[in-house]
Amino acid sequence: MKTESAIGSSLGLCLSAIAAIGLSAAPLAGCDDGSSSGGGDAGADSGSDADSDGDGDADTDADGDSDSDSDSDADGGPDYNLDQAISDQAQGTTIAFSALAMMTGNLEAQSFFPPGKVADYTGFQFLRDNDPDDMGHTGDFLTRVAFNVIYLLADDQFADLKALATTQVALIEEYGYKRYSLMQAFRRTLEGDLPDGSTGLNLNAVKQASRDLYVIDGQISFDRALLYANILDSMDSEQIAYLDDMAGAGWASWPDITQDQVQEKLAGLEPGEGVAVMTYAGDLFSWYAGSIAADVYFCPERHGTYYGSFYMKDAPAMGHPDYAIDTELTGEAGMALIDSSLGYVTEEQAATMYGLVETQRDNLYDGPVNIVDTRAEIAGLLRTLLVSTSSSDEVEADVLALSETYGDLDGENNFYYARVFAEVYASMTGEQKTALMDLRHSILSGTYADETPFDYTTCATFYLFAAEIEDPSVLDPYIADTDWLFFEP
Repeated sequence: MKTESAIGSSLGLCLSAIAAIGLSAAPLAGCDDGSSSGGGDAGADSGSDADSDGDGDADTDADGDSDSDSDSDADGGPDYNLDQAISDQAQGTTIAFSALAMMTGNLEAQSFFPPGKVADYTGFQFLRDNDPDDMGHTGDFLTRVAFNVIYLLADDQFADLKALATTQVALIEEYGYKRYSLMQAFRRTLEGDLPDGSTGLNLNAVKQASRDLYVIDGQISFDRALLYANILDSMDSEQIAYLDDMAGAGWASWPDITQDQVQEKLAGLEPGEGVAVMTYAGDLFSWYAGSIAADVYFCPERHGTYYGSFYMKDAPAMGHPDYAIDTELTGEAGMALIDSSLGYVTEEQAATMYGLVETQRDNLYDGPVNIVDTRAEIAGLLRTLLVSTSSSDEVEADVLALSETYGDLDGENNFYYARVFAEVYASMTGEQKTALMDLRHSILSGTYADETPFDYTTCATFYLFAAEIEDPSVLDPYIADTDWLFFEP
């Protein structure tokens, strides 16, 4: 069984770096992105790696291992690519794993969500997954990238980076809180808790809620891209040469910039701002060094993120850097709901669950308007800012309009996910449900290397992304009344 360093190792590096420069270490954790690739093994789960930016995007290996020793693609292309991510194998196990998490979890578990899934048009995931030195899955990959960029930036350039971080924290948090309405409505659907007069979720209401989220995502993405373009345009020849040297090499060849060398610049930032700055620095380099294909690339779990799968994989690893997440987790556990021979579901239930692969196909990549093409349009528009920012107002308007389309597409897919999850769950016997709970328990309990037992089967904490919410009353505006998602807007 292949394993990787747990998420805690990446978070630990991030938080230790933040602590070393005088910032408080807020509980912002990353998580593995659970990429189930169609390249080999029923969509193996990715272990967690350097999430020093707190972006939550731990590594994925598109060949299905999620390990750092992935082999090169047979045709000489990148080890990780979009075709693998959207394959039936990858999508089938990923969706089924989300269903397992939803059926056995609770709203608290659903709320754990990697912030790196927001505004992901700069190719950082692609950079990590295709590092020529196979170090993209190590505990300090992002740290090395970000520290190099922060070290390189002039004071005025870095001041712009910090200013955006201060500005965007509120918008990022708004995105995180607004997710709760959909998560609550999907749980009500699973539990049969429907409002009087409703027959179930309303497609247009779900699409509207999703659309609103993606508009926020689009705004965050545009604002970041405009900043990155302006900073890159302001760089002198020595700075550009520095980036070019990095772009032509891999992790092992990049300068090993230390915390001491960037401490003065990072000092004084609030925790959320510090995480944002690290994210921006990594994104700035990946965008400069990358391509439109890298920007469009995503992992299978980029969409349909409302069901608790991230918690299922990451909970035991939080704060335990020596814990290794099973790289086969998504593939093996997801198969429980799409392979009747394993004994958890009937043939009919498995077929219904796997049918979601076909249901979402048009919206994902095969229809006249689809997620892959929409991402490509948004990424292409953002890249025009690298040439000139003179038309930035038009680019912003177009990005926001396309983000609405993106939200509609993902919203519709999630509408069907939630309905099918509820349909299959309602058809299960008590024995089947118990078996699935036992499976969850086997994933989320065990013993650490120091012989300390753990059991995260039941999540008792609400999260804003990966940060614990201390006062759950802040969620009332988002979950107290979700009846509107069950009726025509």
